[in-house]
Amino acid sequence: MGGAPFGALPVPEDRLMRVALVVFAFGCLIPLSLVGWDSGVSRSVSLPQGRPEDCRLQEELPPERKNLKRLNNDCKKCHADVHAEWTGTQHAKSWTDPVFQAEISKLDDKGASCARCHAPRALWHKEMGEIPAARNKDRDLGVNCVTCHMLGNVYFGPFHSQGHGGVEGEAVYRSSTMCFSCHGQPEARKEHDQMTSYLDGKAWSKDGKTCQSCHMPMVERKLVTKKSLKMKFLIGVQPVRMHSFTGARRGEIVKGCADLAVVFEGEKVVASITPKTGHSLPCTTHREVVLTVVQSDGSGQEVSRETRKYTFQQGEALAPSGTTTVEFAAVVGAETARATLVQVMTKTEGRPEDVRQPIQEAETKR
Repeated sequence: MGGAPFGALPVPEDRLMRVALVVFAFGCLIPLSLVGWDSGVSRSVSLPQGRPEDCRLQEELPPERKNLKRLNNDCKKCHADVHAEWTGTQHAKSWTDPVFQAEISKLDDKGASCARCHAPRALWHKEMGEIPAARNKDRDLGVNCVTCHMLGNVYFGPFHSQGHGGVEGEAVYRSSTMCFSCHGQPEARKEHDQMTSYLDGKAWSKDGKTCQSCHMPMVERKLVTKKSLKMKFLIGVQPVRMHSFTGARRGEIVKGCADLAVVFEGEKVVASITPKTGHSLPCTTHREVVLTVVQSDGSGQEVSRETRKYTFQQGEALAPSGTTTVEFAAVVGAETARATLVQVMTKTEGRPEDVRQPIQEAETKR
């Protein structure tokens, strides 16, 4: 994904230079009232990483946009597939989710400190990887299109495009750093810190696997679904990432996220768990990973059942690399041992009952 994707028009170097000059002018010379910030106050736009330092607004952010809902609806008109995927995600529900709402109702600030990630302003206001700024308006939109792809009237994406008057291609969209803005802040909220265990695992980052590898799978399709624009910019089928942001609440990504084996070794039954998540398992609160080993006699009658639970923060979670082994005493008369591994989304306010999600199972004979 390093260059222009299949189906996208190449961008001449002189055009890139012109776009760079326009971006510089918008950031340093033109009042925000002229670039869509719905404010009569002249301010400089905070430019993203890699832009001139003297243009970056450090102490104060521009006023919030008043047209956020309209912007997201406009995205839907041309990027219908992407918008449909996003609508069903926890990103879209990050503020309205009943579990989250139940949690913040207990806080003195009623979630004001959580809004930085559950209802953030554009990530580009800060350095990528830094915790975002919170917005006060339209929090029900959660983490939306503008959050990741706009700053003022400038658009950003993983590759250059001629759409929107010129989309700025940024390599950070192909790295985990972008996700670390909210999922890598251990000092702020440990339960949302997947970065630490991902980096500790090392194998994934060394292999070039990123958060996007699992949570935004690659698909080949037309990124723009509006026919008139497809014709105008000759945008055809190309490899792009889905905006499904599939997480642990969706069972399909949980199934198979760890390998499991069980064997009889003398007077012991040994179960081995090897996570394939790239981060700890589980990786946040209100969920458990439960190993159950059932021993049965020759007639299939259960003679022993034992469990081990793995939790995040309050207990021991499974490490993102390597294998965890668990030993149980082999019961006299046991002929088979069956191991199951499940994730349990635990009962809490906003979730009336436990939700069990299968991960893996294995069986052995003595």
